[in-house]
Amino acid sequence: LLQMASVAEQLVEMGFDAADAENAAKHNDTLERAMDWLVSRQESEGVNNGETGATCTTMEIAPCSYKCNDCGKLMKDENAMMFHASKTGHENFAESTDTIKPLTPEERIEQAARLKERIKESLSKKAVMEEQEKYERERKRVQEGKLMLERNEKRKENEQLAAIAQRKKDKEEDENAKRRVLEQIKADKEARKGVCAGVPPSQPVPLSLPIQHKKEYKEANIQIRLPSGETIRNTFGVSEELSAVRLWIEVTRPELVPFALLQPFPRKVLSSEDMAAPLSSHGLVPSGSLVVTRSQ
Repeated sequence: LLQMASVAEQLVEMGFDAADAENAAKHNDTLERAMDWLVSRQESEGVNNGETGATCTTMEIAPCSYKCNDCGKLMKDENAMMFHASKTGHENFAESTDTIKPLTPEERIEQAARLKERIKESLSKKAVMEEQEKYERERKRVQEGKLMLERNEKRKENEQLAAIAQRKKDKEEDENAKRRVLEQIKADKEARKGVCAGVPPSQPVPLSLPIQHKKEYKEANIQIRLPSGETIRNTFGVSEELSAVRLWIEVTRPELVPFALLQPFPRKVLSSEDMAAPLSSHGLVPSGSLVVTRSQ
């Protein structure tokens, strides 16, 4: 229905009668065929109707045409007038006693040639626009991939700096613990010397030992086996979702799209719902394995 309406509207815009244009659109699936069909019928009917383009003398029954007071164009009926208004934004119309002179065979042939050229230009512009849209989509995909890689590099850098700071802190705590142990050992020796010398021992100072904390991982090292048997690796944050792994594969290996992900042990095909869950919930922290399979 949309295609039929488009064909009819373009025929009306070229100057054909609205009812004839709709009839032509119903019997032909393309604008070019509808135009040829309509032109051939008007050529055969124009002679039989005896149209001369004279001034209308039946104004008391119905107007012979409608005139746009803004541009002076004549239109055959209300449908053509409404179509002209929608295209140009003109609002000043009046009934007219002038009839629209029918096109001569030569004029119809010239009009048909112009219409075919417009169709060709329209298709060419459409192809150019589609190519530009395709280029923009690809450019956006590449840009998003670069941004994701940059964010990953920045995240890794921050995590490395945090890991260095944590190691430094752990080292300082270990050194402080060793120092306290040595001080305690020295105090015990002094106390034993005092006992030997007859000096009563002082209240012992309790030894403060470092508290062992559960190790918290900040990275997940993921190994991914491809359909070719090749294995690739990458590091992700433990709070990242599984969708980040999938996006990384799509950017670095676009030839694999579309594909599915599964866990080998226990074997499980990961669904779209699984993509929204963090890596830790899939048992991929601090390391894990995934398999890429071709989508059916």
